[in-house]
Amino acid sequence: MRIRTKMTFALAIAGSMLLGGCPKGSPKSSANVSEEALAADPGANFQMGTAALQPDRKGVVDYDSAYSYFAKAAQLGGGAKAHFNAGWVSEQLGKVAQAGEHYKAAFEADNAYTPALFSFTRVAKAQGNAAAAIPLFEAALAASPENEELRTEFMDALVAAGQYDLAIEQGRAVLLKNPKNPDVYRILSSLYLESGDTAMADMMGQLALERQDADANLLNNQGVLLLKEDDTSAAIEKFNEARKLDPQHFEANMNLGLIALNSGDYGLALECVDAAIATNPSSTDAQLARAVALRGTGETTEAAKLYDRLLKEYPDLDEAYFNAATLYEKYLKDFTKALKYLESYKSARGEALSPSDPVHGRIEAVAQAKAEEEERKRIEAERKRQEEERRQRALAVLKELGTTADNMTAKLQANAQCLPEEVSMEISMLLESVYESVNNEETDMAADLQQMLNDYYGPMLEQALADNCGAGAPAEDEMAEGEAVEGETAETAETGETAEGETAETAEGEAPEAETTDEQTAEATPAE
Repeated sequence: MRIRTKMTFALAIAGSMLLGGCPKGSPKSSANVSEEALAADPGANFQMGTAALQPDRKGVVDYDSAYSYFAKAAQLGGGAKAHFNAGWVSEQLGKVAQAGEHYKAAFEADNAYTPALFSFTRVAKAQGNAAAAIPLFEAALAASPENEELRTEFMDALVAAGQYDLAIEQGRAVLLKNPKNPDVYRILSSLYLESGDTAMADMMGQLALERQDADANLLNNQGVLLLKEDDTSAAIEKFNEARKLDPQHFEANMNLGLIALNSGDYGLALECVDAAIATNPSSTDAQLARAVALRGTGETTEAAKLYDRLLKEYPDLDEAYFNAATLYEKYLKDFTKALKYLESYKSARGEALSPSDPVHGRIEAVAQAKAEEEERKRIEAERKRQEEERRQRALAVLKELGTTADNMTAKLQANAQCLPEEVSMEISMLLESVYESVNNEETDMAADLQQMLNDYYGPMLEQALADNCGAGAPAEDEMAEGEAVEGETAETAETGETAEGETAETAEGEAPEAETTDEQTAEATPAE
């Protein structure tokens, strides 16, 4: 999309339509129009069309019904205004080509009806076909050669059509009658901007300013000149000044909107292009810019709908095919849909498609991106599968870890009286961490914790049990007199006899050689 330099005349179409002398009507009064009248009376249809343009309680306008009534009124001979209103409603419905046909029919019905000519020119320029308006202007000027506004509008249309020499001729004709006409200098400024002569463009702009202090069109042109000098900040100021003077100024809104798009400020871009579309619904540049802005704000569904509507209305609109393909490829990752738009582009051109057309390269690039994305998804799926396998293995380790921890906890509780406190505390602290990991399914530390239990804390507990919790002989004060220990006959000090008939030595000062109670302590398996 290029920077906009030309002035577009946006008429107050709805207002002029309702004040055009035809019955305004209302939903209640229009309900009384008979079917017979609608079948034969253009005025009745015009009345119903006007009533349909009144918003309902939710603020919704029934443009489809309004168009049907105005088109019927035009068909029944309703004249220029019926066609004009049908054209305006068509624009609101996004049917620009249809709008152009109605505007042209309105002017042909009445060559003095300049609003229809100006609207047709605006639509033709928006479609890149400003030359289509030239014969209509010639007919209008033949009928009204002294009409200065008509001639300056013709000059503007010639600039849009690239017919600069003819535009300059029209400008000279106006200046001969009115040397102070600022519109001529402003249009000449646009003309020189289009042709690349920035010095002359600046000169014409200054001449226009000498004749008109505040003008949104001139401010817009100054902004374009500043952009060509790479002074974007100053250009933005000029565009904003133009918008302050005329909030609906098409070119200033478009230029600022394009700058916002390039800088990534999609919210501002959407605001500007919406204002531009309100002025000129027929502009495909504005609609395409809006789709990009919607894409940038994340409203991809709305952007896709807009592309589809544009392509339905303009099957030859190259940029819509490529932009839609970009939307689906880069943002929605729907490569099949992206390829579909590019193939539709090829089909729309048929045999006229050149072997060097950029669509071929785009198709290859999208196909490659599709293959890469599919491979990325395959790798990602495999990674997730392996990750899930690792998770399941870790969960199994956690389960085993929990079992090990339960066994150690049981041993600690069963031997709490004999285990050293420092051993119990150290092992208990670790077991708390183990249970926390098990309960929270923290798989990352499961293997390490299991190894710590198996290699360090498990053996620590077993050693502590062996060292401190053995089942030895009871202490002497717990033994009853004459009680046998593990089947042996108790020693009798009075008789000096030992078990199994052996006589103990009782020499004075000598004691029987016997192992102490501690030495006789038998190792016992610790309680579990």
